[in-house]
Amino acid sequence: MNYYEHFCTEHLFMLAAIILVLVTVGVNIRKASDRSVTILLRVLACILLVCEAVQEYVLVLEGGHLIDFLPLQLCNLGIFVNLLASFAKGKVQGFFSEISVVLIMPGAVGAILFPDWNYRPFWNWLGLMCFFTHMVLVLFPIICLRTGRATVSFRHFWYPYLFLVPLVPPLLWFDNKYHENYLFLRFPVEGSPLELTYNIAGKKYYVPGLVVMVTVILLIEYLLYSLPGFFRKKFLGGNQLSPPARKNPGR
Repeated sequence: MNYYEHFCTEHLFMLAAIILVLVTVGVNIRKASDRSVTILLRVLACILLVCEAVQEYVLVLEGGHLIDFLPLQLCNLGIFVNLLASFAKGKVQGFFSEISVVLIMPGAVGAILFPDWNYRPFWNWLGLMCFFTHMVLVLFPIICLRTGRATVSFRHFWYPYLFLVPLVPPLLWFDNKYHENYLFLRFPVEGSPLELTYNIAGKKYYVPGLVVMVTVILLIEYLLYSLPGFFRKKFLGGNQLSPPARKNPGR
């Protein structure tokens, strides 16, 4: 039973509030010092971890089974991706910042648009926390992009696969063995774009269909992120509109 439908009045209100927060922070974040941004990213990453721990604890107290609430969905994995992106340095930071942008952010946006926690009332504590944490999962990579910590390039197109390939096979085995649905590898969220993939590919080819879907999304993302640089080089000489320089990287 679903207590509310996607894009109902309450959901639209929440989407508007989230967009307002994201735009406000995204527009103003460049005014902050590099050190302040680093601290903010680390605080956001730690808040996500604390929220996840509280959620797991309360759900188990309510009678749930821990195996059903392991942090193995894409957005849950984003918590650890963002921790690494905020505390690591150099190429490791760059890798996980880009993963946050091209994998975690689209997944979090999809979750906000098509929440699978609507089996609870809209104003329930869990629903509100889920909207908040997913908003932070979108906000974090936006800050990384706006401050030059994440530089999405076609040269890094293999990054998402390096991240996903070690994860998907064992999670698919785990899902099938314990009848779970982490990463939605067994069946899609009802009413989401994943359901369209499932309907087209069928149950037998659903996972290969997901691979195709993810590849198409990544191609679109990398193309969109690469276009500004292409036009800069072609029409503006390659120097204008560049990301802000970081004065004290890694602090």
